[in-house]
Amino acid sequence: MNLRYATDRAIVVCDRCPGQPVLPTHDQDTDTRRCVRCQGKDRWLPEPHPDDHLCKVCKRECPGCRAATSRGGLCRACKGLCSTCGAPVPERPDYAESIKHVKPEDRKDHRHKWSRTYFPQSWNWNRCGDCQEAASSKSAVGPVRRVLAALPEPVLRACGGSVPPTTVDIIQHELQWLTPAQLAARIERRWWRRWAASPLHRTPGPGQGAYQPDDVATWLVAPTECAGRCEDGWLLAPPERPDLDDTPCRICRGGRLLTAPHEHHAVQDDEDTEQRSAADRTPAEAVSYRPPMAECTGKGGACGLPVAPPHTQCPSCLNWPWCSCRQCRYDPSRATACRTCSAGHRRA
Repeated sequence: MNLRYATDRAIVVCDRCPGQPVLPTHDQDTDTRRCVRCQGKDRWLPEPHPDDHLCKVCKRECPGCRAATSRGGLCRACKGLCSTCGAPVPERPDYAESIKHVKPEDRKDHRHKWSRTYFPQSWNWNRCGDCQEAASSKSAVGPVRRVLAALPEPVLRACGGSVPPTTVDIIQHELQWLTPAQLAARIERRWWRRWAASPLHRTPGPGQGAYQPDDVATWLVAPTECAGRCEDGWLLAPPERPDLDDTPCRICRGGRLLTAPHEHHAVQDDEDTEQRSAADRTPAEAVSYRPPMAECTGKGGACGLPVAPPHTQCPSCLNWPWCSCRQCRYDPSRATACRTCSAGHRRA
């Protein structure tokens, strides 16, 4: 049977359910043993089939736009609520009515040869007026709303159209020391550096931990796990010295000692933790491999320079004397000059 999808609608019934109910689908090739919406490879329905013939994943999606929701049902956008704060959104004009066509003779740039078309910016129509102005406003809206407006739209959709309560609590706590602009810069930096090209959901597996979209929203605003209170390895500049905004943190060494919160490695056995040779490493392990290195414990643990055993502090923290060449220090208990100068005296 040939159907025209524009005018005709196929009637698909489920042969496995009592009474052979009609399925809410228009595809005549639908497999009644699977979810009628996604027809996933591993989305087999239980027996007897549920009333809506949907899998668990599709049950949590909005029936209007198929956006992810926390408990199913309509999302905030389909309910006419702001996707950030949940306030009512004013009625928007129809998209086709908002398109403006300017005739060649009416153009103000004096290019009267071609007409011009202006399309409306509808990407933030699902936000209220306060949230739309929150990114540029400084006093009209609250600081929490300004930070919430900086959260990426994919994260909000993955969280069910609302901001997790933990994320709001962290924002309120961080606003005691930071400005809304600094928190918004933190969200933008972490989003484009890491999460814009990464999945927002991961199941547990060998060598990796699981996380949900709510965890990603929390990691975007959470403070850096560093005792120096830096911003992912960089210190914030004081108001009187804005030129010092690119100073690396000496405690975490510019973020090189920081570990991403989502990188939870599984605990391995003693046989797996044995030192392997370079030939046994995979290409990915060879690129990321770093030999074990001891750090200097001087300056209250803030030095962090690499040292070789049996020393536990660097030459500067040990206050070794400078060589006569003024290029490096030397150990006074072993030599009277640096290695380069000592080798030169032996050749002479």
